[in-house]
Amino acid sequence: MKSLFTARDFAVTQACVAAALFLSIPLVNVIGFSNHKLEAVLHGLGATVTVIMSCQMIHLTYPMLRGKKGAAAKLEWVLWLTNVMVLLTIVFGNWLYIAYRGPDGPQEWLMFHSPEVHLILMEYKEFVSLYPLPLGIAAGFLLRRFRHTLKPGSAVGGIIALLITLFWICLLVGFAFGIGIAKLRMV
Repeated sequence: MKSLFTARDFAVTQACVAAALFLSIPLVNVIGFSNHKLEAVLHGLGATVTVIMSCQMIHLTYPMLRGKKGAAAKLEWVLWLTNVMVLLTIVFGNWLYIAYRGPDGPQEWLMFHSPEVHLILMEYKEFVSLYPLPLGIAAGFLLRRFRHTLKPGSAVGGIIALLITLFWICLLVGFAFGIGIAKLRMV
C-alpha cells in the first residue's frame, strides 16, 4: 500500500511550522507595554527573516563550490535579497536604537544594573551586526564578476564561500545577542 504522505511532505510541513514559530518571536512585542512596538516588530521580523535567508544562502553555497550549473546565479539572487534585508534590518535597528538610548531605556537600565553586560553584549552586538552588509556586498560583487568562470576548487569560489560564511556567523551572533538584550530589558 502506498503511503499517504512522503518524506518530502513531512519535511515541508516541519519547515513551515518551524518558520511560523520562528517568525512569531518578534510578534511578542505587539503584546508588550512599549511605545516603540512598531520599531521593535519591524526590526525583529527583519532580523528573523534575514537569518532564515542567510541559512538558505549558506546551503546554496555548496552547489556553487561543486560547480553545479546555475548554482552561482541562484546564489547571487538570494545573496542580493539577503543584503537588502540586512540593510532594512539595520535601518529598523537604528530607528529602535533611539528608544534603546532614551530615558529609562534598556541602555540606562543595563548601565545601572550591570555595566559590563552593556559594554560587552550591546557594544559588541552593535558592531558585529553591521559587518554582514559589507561582507555580503563584497561576496555579491565577486559572484557577479566571476560567476561564469567559477570552477570547482577555484580560489575565487573559496573567497566567496568564506565571505558568505563570515556574513552568516555575524548575523547569528547579532541575532543571538539581540534576543538576549530583548530578554534582559525590552525597549
